[in-house]
Amino acid sequence: MPQHSTLEPSMRSIGACRAQTLATEPHRHSHHHHQVVLGLHGQVWFELPPAQQRHFGPGHGCLLPSDCEHSFHGDGDNAVFIIDVSVKDESPLLIEASLFQQLFSQPRFIELDDNLQRLIASLASELQLRPHDLPLQQHISAVLLHSVFHRIAPYRNPTQASSGRIDLAMLDQLIAERLTDKISVDELANACHMSSSQFHLRFRQLTGMTPYQYVLQQRVQQAAWLLQNSSMSISAVAAETGFANQSALNHAIKARFDLSPGQLRRK
Repeated sequence: MPQHSTLEPSMRSIGACRAQTLATEPHRHSHHHHQVVLGLHGQVWFELPPAQQRHFGPGHGCLLPSDCEHSFHGDGDNAVFIIDVSVKDESPLLIEASLFQQLFSQPRFIELDDNLQRLIASLASELQLRPHDLPLQQHISAVLLHSVFHRIAPYRNPTQASSGRIDLAMLDQLIAERLTDKISVDELANACHMSSSQFHLRFRQLTGMTPYQYVLQQRVQQAAWLLQNSSMSISAVAAETGFANQSALNHAIKARFDLSPGQLRRK
């Protein structure tokens, strides 16, 4: 079974990896090593700088450079696969130094295709049989670091055309910057160089949600974080996260968490 943890920083060996469950209580911290977080099952929520946040599960993950302050929590039954690496030890030997630097050049969310999802699940199962085998962990980390790099490499190629592709990390940043506005589907589609109808179809195929549902999810997650981590009034949280009024926020929080904003704040 995955370890249950809050992802608190720890001293680990070069290229250590493990499967673990994230606690449901929100946490915010940074650590001196880089970290890869890959969804295994269930849902987790992460907030990365600058103003990127996402609720994700299998098929998604995030890359956290060292000293990157981030927030996170698990949502019920969940598991993620974690790789810890550091430029201060010999972790770059797991992967070519230039690729290593590109992987952790900035905090970002990533998408995982079906082949990579199956590979992660298989390697996580293998590691469960030998959880303390450090050489096995290092080999698994090296395979996954290379595999992740080859998935994100096209995103970093400035000569590649960006049209016709949905970049969720870019959309997350755009949504976060416009939480107090009513950002339209047309604006999101234009950012991806697509027509609204094409964008709506591809977005639903990618996320399983409509663009409207996705934006609402981002607003609700940010509102929940503010309720639990700030002293802002409920009406101020509603205004900050783009809800028309406190009643609209109450309805959205109740639908998502089955709690009122006040109850969520006291939880």
